[in-house]
Amino acid sequence: MPTVTRLVTLVDLDDRVVSPEIRDAPIIDGPAPAGFEPAAIPMIHGEPDDDPTRMSFVVLHLAVLDDGRRVTLLDDRGWGAAGSPDLWERTTVDEIADDARTVVGPDEAYGDHSQYDMADEHWARLATTLREHDVIISGTDLGLLPHDVELSQRLRARLGRS
Repeated sequence: MPTVTRLVTLVDLDDRVVSPEIRDAPIIDGPAPAGFEPAAIPMIHGEPDDDPTRMSFVVLHLAVLDDGRRVTLLDDRGWGAAGSPDLWERTTVDEIADDARTVVGPDEAYGDHSQYDMADEHWARLATTLREHDVIISGTDLGLLPHDVELSQRLRARLGRS
């Protein structure tokens, strides 16, 4: 039976383009009204935004197995940042790696949930995902594994242009 040797988060430039009508639409806070189905947001993939004052990243969080396979744990995360025209020049690889680790969790404590509760639930959920791929590991052990962050070539090139 395969075992997990480490976690890796791949970071790339976000090339998803959302139309301005949707991007600038008001955000509805709270649950959707009964019977409401949210519309699918049309995404087109193109060139990443080259605005020097904005950054947008997408991540893929994986478990690396001892047989070389990688199992996707999370594929729905990302983040953005905005700032001065020297944003790309000021942002370091280490800052991007730290942000990537934060984005893939565990989430911050809220309400009656302690940080311990949030971490426990997060790692247990990821361990369940691995069990669906016949990989057995406890959430506790999963949370103790090394966690590497790898930046895509085009992200490294974009940082290098700054």
